[in-house]
Amino acid sequence: MNAGDEQPRRRPRPVGLVVLAIVLGALGFAIVSISVGTGTEGQIEVTGAEEAQSLIGGIQQDGPRLGPPDAPVTIQVFNDLQCDPCSEWHRQVVVPLIAGPVRGGQAQLIFHNFPMSESGYGLASYAAVAAAKQDDEWQFIQLFFTNQDRVKTTGVTNDFLDNIGRAILNFNVEQWQRDRDDRSAIEPTLQADDKLAAERQFPAQPAVVVGGPNGSKQLEESPSLAEVQAAIAEVR
Repeated sequence: MNAGDEQPRRRPRPVGLVVLAIVLGALGFAIVSISVGTGTEGQIEVTGAEEAQSLIGGIQQDGPRLGPPDAPVTIQVFNDLQCDPCSEWHRQVVVPLIAGPVRGGQAQLIFHNFPMSESGYGLASYAAVAAAKQDDEWQFIQLFFTNQDRVKTTGVTNDFLDNIGRAILNFNVEQWQRDRDDRSAIEPTLQADDKLAAERQFPAQPAVVVGGPNGSKQLEESPSLAEVQAAIAEVR
């Protein structure tokens, strides 16, 4: 075969490269869409999805409750998702409780939205209650606090919330969007949380109420992990 016969067989190769580039480009777009969402108001990448699933995955959830319903100790957590320092308290205190006694079956957590500013409940509180309808509130809480510092300048937007939702495994984002827009269905839960906090006269800091067979302990003003652990030992 001479050189003139080889040339026609080489011409189609660029077409194959174009097709390959299109396929890879589409795959790349899919990966980006999963990680950062498709909102138009600033693409804020959400991180920590694998860590959140590793922390919470496999633990029984029912609405705002995380952990087995027959656990001997119940820890009610009162916190504000849109409170800046509250995310650090969550990492230092709540995350070890999830990884320890909650995963081990010795305790269950119940989350209560507790607004600590005069502006009251923000978009994140409505989103958290809506996520509870799919028994994914704790995944949302974990991911929100992990990424909270990314919206310090822009504030919480629906696009940012949607990106959080897309990072939750097997989560119906479209249903969640409808649920969080249904204020009349969500506000009774927020009002009930607010009433509980008011009855206990909590100051504007994270708080917990630890209950068990031997009574209950109310811990205020951002209690430490050691204080919560001591309360668990006292009431169980």
